[in-house]
Amino acid sequence: MLTIDRIKPGIVLTALALTVLVGLAAVLSSPQSASAYPEPALVPRAWELTFTHDMPRPIAVQDADGAYHWFWYMTYKVVNQTEAERIFVPTITITDDEGRIIDANKDVPAKVFDAIKEKVANPLLEPQEQIIGKVLRGEDYARDSVAIWPATVSEQDTLLVSILVEGLSGEAAIVKIPDSDETTVLRKTLMIDYEMPGRPPTPQSQPVVAKGEHWVMR
Repeated sequence: MLTIDRIKPGIVLTALALTVLVGLAAVLSSPQSASAYPEPALVPRAWELTFTHDMPRPIAVQDADGAYHWFWYMTYKVVNQTEAERIFVPTITITDDEGRIIDANKDVPAKVFDAIKEKVANPLLEPQEQIIGKVLRGEDYARDSVAIWPATVSEQDTLLVSILVEGLSGEAAIVKIPDSDETTVLRKTLMIDYEMPGRPPTPQSQPVVAKGEHWVMR
């Protein structure tokens, strides 16, 4: 049997390289730990729907008691340009730099959607719950909807707000939960960042400023 002192340096380096590659392959084939947080693939390796959207805009809607309540809304369109029909189950979450997490369209009165549809004058606009399901291929079968959430009150003039859109991609990763034998699934999610007014909109409000968008695993 060969011993290390009889192996040439080049062979030792080759053996070490093979060891590293084998270890790397083992990591990629097993659940990743949360400390090694996965990133979306640079080149999409799963189906991906085309998502376009407008800037968030404010709207005030009157309740049954005559009081006005402010909401933000962001209209969007989803087109299936992949090679097959896809099931679309959108989940849209709004977060800000004060730690708030808001599920879009949750507990929003139906009259708010009606007011938005009238304002944007888009007869194809549908409530989000109605576009859940199969999306056929092609621009002719695009689905139009809107994310709506209540305007929050902050002491800050501006807030950094992220709108997270899940359901647009089939890419996912299994991550091991720290200090546990359990795992969780992270999905490729579109993160859209804005600088927005920290108080309900007024003519003196700070403008909404787009800060970029990118994919994350969430």
